[in-house]
Amino acid sequence: MCLTCAIPVRGETLGAECLPAVLGAEVRMPEIPEPEPGAVARTVACWAFGLAVLATILPWSRTGVGSGAFGAWTDPPRWSTLVAIAAVAALLLALARGLAPAAGTTWNAVAVVAAGLVAAGAALSLLRPPDFSAPWLGPWVALAAGLAAGIASWVALRRQPRRASV
Repeated sequence: MCLTCAIPVRGETLGAECLPAVLGAEVRMPEIPEPEPGAVARTVACWAFGLAVLATILPWSRTGVGSGAFGAWTDPPRWSTLVAIAAVAALLLALARGLAPAAGTTWNAVAVVAAGLVAAGAALSLLRPPDFSAPWLGPWVALAAGLAAGIASWVALRRQPRRASV
């Protein structure tokens, strides 16, 4: 046996023709299933909606209405209330989507709308804060989360396979 053909295996030197007898049959690696199209984008959207819900717990203004914990849940309702309701509804739908994976396209479309409501409500809260107050941390976090959820939901919607029409 020449040096080119010599293969060290378990303390012995073997040739290529003897390897199957020593090592056994060829072992095949299991195939890793391909992820569902848009699954990563939907996961990002779910996390972003969760962040938007957490943003409703933060203060939404420096003084006055919305300056304490749960600043988005004000009475009388303001734009921050729209953000809070849309974020909670979208997060609940995301959890329901996990239980019913067949509702892909519908959920993605609803998530795009809910993300738009979160981002629009946060932007309007920044542009039109309550009288005699200035916006603080909550609307900025909600705006970023709404934009992230909207982009991720749009990507998931675009990657969803189209059904063939009959």
